[in-house]
Amino acid sequence: MNKTFLLFIVISSIFCKSQTNRFVYELEYRNNSSEDYRKNLMALDINPTSTKFYDYDFIEYDSINKNSGESRSRYSTKTDQIIVRQPNSFRNKRYRDFFDYFVEETNDELKWKLFPDTQMYNEYKLQKATTEFGGRKWIAWFSNDVNVSEGPYKFRGLPGMIFLLQDSENNFIYKLVKNNKLEQTYNTNEFLETHYGKTALPISSKKFNKYIEEIYQNPQRMFSDRIKSGENATFKNETVESIDELNRKKTMLQNGIRGRYIYIEQDSKPNFENK
Repeated sequence: MNKTFLLFIVISSIFCKSQTNRFVYELEYRNNSSEDYRKNLMALDINPTSTKFYDYDFIEYDSINKNSGESRSRYSTKTDQIIVRQPNSFRNKRYRDFFDYFVEETNDELKWKLFPDTQMYNEYKLQKATTEFGGRKWIAWFSNDVNVSEGPYKFRGLPGMIFLLQDSENNFIYKLVKNNKLEQTYNTNEFLETHYGKTALPISSKKFNKYIEEIYQNPQRMFSDRIKSGENATFKNETVESIDELNRKKTMLQNGIRGRYIYIEQDSKPNFENK
């Protein structure tokens, strides 16, 4: 990362009328220390009227669709970390994809504690800060050189850009790895504000969890109507042709639901125990 180039982009043009400043984070995440890390690139788009955080793979699929003129290539989030907010706001819209498409609206103001500790990262001097959020303790390293009070997911509000972020158990680790400037505001309506034609349905976190827990109790019902109408159901590259065969796969379906996401907000995640 070239420090001079990055600063030029941020300072000279972040408030231009129509452009997008895109910061890309590398995310490593796991449920606990006994598991291997999953890895994703995440995009933080800072626009004149919004800030958006989402899986970078959406951009790759969107590019394919735009080049072909069709919307055949579709991607579903692997991280469950799709966020939209207005500039300088802690009020977040979190878009959630689980068969249907939903949006939660929350106020997530963070209380940061600043420390004198510093470290160097890609020629930037970073300062340490900590907060508690989502049932986890977090350590952030931000740069006063980049006067943008933003960071990954819902983490913002420091006197500078967050370059590094991790929880105290190293289950979620974010690293700012690159940035670029787009001359026009990047349009995410096809895959973010709506999901390939699906309108985002307003929901609370509590109701969203209940929705997932009910599917977990009887996951076969998501496919049984299709089989009863004479169609086949396909998952894990296997074709299921009968209800009896579908019922035998209940445990596999439940394991898929349990493992689909690693929940960053562990104090408000679905409860699959004794279900």
